[in-house]
Amino acid sequence: MNSIKTRIRRLMPAYAVGALLVLYGAYCSTAVASEMDTNWTAFNLKLVNSHIIPSYKALNSAADTLEQSTKELCASPSEAALLAAKSAFNQTMDAWQSIQHVNFGPVEYATRGTSFQFWPDKKNHIGKQLNQLIQSNDAERLGDKFTKTSVSIKGLPALERLLYSDQAKSELDQNNYRCQVLMRVSRNVSEIGIALSSEWQNYMLAQFEDAAQVDGFFEDEIDAATALLKTIVEPLEIIRDLKLKRILGSEFGKQKFKRLESWRSQRSLRNIRLNIEVIEDTLPMLESVLAPEGITTITRQLGKINALLDQIPLPLEESIQTESAYQQLSQLVIQLTALHKSLERAVSKQGIHLGFNSRDGD
Repeated sequence: MNSIKTRIRRLMPAYAVGALLVLYGAYCSTAVASEMDTNWTAFNLKLVNSHIIPSYKALNSAADTLEQSTKELCASPSEAALLAAKSAFNQTMDAWQSIQHVNFGPVEYATRGTSFQFWPDKKNHIGKQLNQLIQSNDAERLGDKFTKTSVSIKGLPALERLLYSDQAKSELDQNNYRCQVLMRVSRNVSEIGIALSSEWQNYMLAQFEDAAQVDGFFEDEIDAATALLKTIVEPLEIIRDLKLKRILGSEFGKQKFKRLESWRSQRSLRNIRLNIEVIEDTLPMLESVLAPEGITTITRQLGKINALLDQIPLPLEESIQTESAYQQLSQLVIQLTALHKSLERAVSKQGIHLGFNSRDGD
């Protein structure tokens, strides 16, 4: 600040220096006050305790049910057992979509996030690796060697292919090894769910209780708040660019429904709804740290997004082939961009700068 004052004095006449320094001082005081007046620790703990930890617990529970349902399916293949396994898969995907946006912490360790959901799969790694594994009929690859198995077939997308194949029941009934693969991948999903829930409760929570602890995960409570706010703001780009724009192509007629996130289970639009619900669910917590006018704008834009989502016929995998749905999805892209900008603006006004993100420049 002293160097800036010196440059001001050199460049401006004396009568203007005083006035400008007063304005500069007021700006600095406002910025500091913005950070000092906000109880970032309270915000951080509220978001972690009310949203993140419960969401990971729900994921853990759903993944455990999924593992049990696949065991029952393979023990006695039937249409009823297959439906139960599909239901458990959808419950697990629901839970994952509600916490998918948290991309730091335990989910980063041992490629857990990518293992849980390898997506987008631009080169069909899942299909190639899954077919190769099933054709190998190698029991050891499902045992100790499973850790060396391709990350692309260790999670939900591989399970979706196995459960939503056109001949899923007969394929699982007639090929015992295929069922063994289904159960092993389900167990891996369950194990990741257990680890994420446990580590957030037993390790990460303490990092937010004392964000400035020596050798901790964060530098201070503002650094911790920045990480949390990123998980709310930046995923809007993922929804817009990967879940929509990549599928829509450059114009109507060039859309590719097989690029949708969950096209086999016909739940791609549901995934997006759940992603948006995360922002709605965290709004009461954001109200404690963002300016009222910012919250008003965000709320209004969420209303527009939900109205568009309500208009798009289900399943999206079919309606995307129509020009009307294509136009609605194009409008959704525009609204998501506007919401992203509003959230970024509201956060920056509180002295929080989200900084570089891996999607910048893409």
